[in-house]
Amino acid sequence: MIRDYHTPRWRVGGSVRRRERFPRLTRLVKVLGVLLVLGGTGVGLWEGYRAVLRLSYFRVVEIQVEGNLQVAAQEIINSLGLAPETSILEVDLKALARRVLENPWIKEASVRRWLPLSLTIQVVERMAEAVFIADRRYLLSADGVILAELGEDELPTLPTLRAATPRHVAVGERILTSEMVQGLAVWRQFQLANAIQGERAHEIAIAGDGSYVVNLGQQMPAIRLHAQDLEGQLRRLGAALAASHQRLDRFADVDLRFRDRVVFRPAAATTGRP
Repeated sequence: MIRDYHTPRWRVGGSVRRRERFPRLTRLVKVLGVLLVLGGTGVGLWEGYRAVLRLSYFRVVEIQVEGNLQVAAQEIINSLGLAPETSILEVDLKALARRVLENPWIKEASVRRWLPLSLTIQVVERMAEAVFIADRRYLLSADGVILAELGEDELPTLPTLRAATPRHVAVGERILTSEMVQGLAVWRQFQLANAIQGERAHEIAIAGDGSYVVNLGQQMPAIRLHAQDLEGQLRRLGAALAASHQRLDRFADVDLRFRDRVVFRPAAATTGRP
């Protein structure tokens, strides 16, 4: 008997077609083709964007600085580190602001872009609040940042805050502690108080027991006190001086740390006590 063998055929919609030999490979080739087209388009767009960035029209040609008093504008501009042909469209504004903040005198900084060719740097500066004595003398800001080292011949008209023990610090370091915060607060309140005949604090030293010693300068006593209830302590001092009819310069030191009394130690040439 003779049999007729035929290749299998599939009837679809009334028509007959052969099975594809490599269906997965065909789909993969199609997908790769689409991806190549999309990739080529993306590369073309990216290169076009890069070409626009490199146009001389968008090069930064003007930088303005606002809000600076202590730091020169050119010093702030130099801290940006911008190349001469930098495009204003390429700069990272937040990164530029961080570079400006590396200067310890700068407390806050922001950089704005003004198309087509200008940048504006807005800064808020720190102010020197005191002279801090550690291993050397430094300018200290109100928020506890070391602003600069002072030379031996530099005598700024600022109060002096002396550390309890000598220590090494660096410019730009934040050294704020609770004792230093209270020390600066003591100085501010002391300047506002009227209980000691208008004398102004010259130096405030942090003592080991948490108290503070206020030095009023030559021929004036040192005053030891606590940061808490400073107004009450100075009020007691004023009342004690008024009751004794004595001047403050008659004493070597005064201790205000007690609630019920003021302790005076006479100067060397003084024999009496109030």
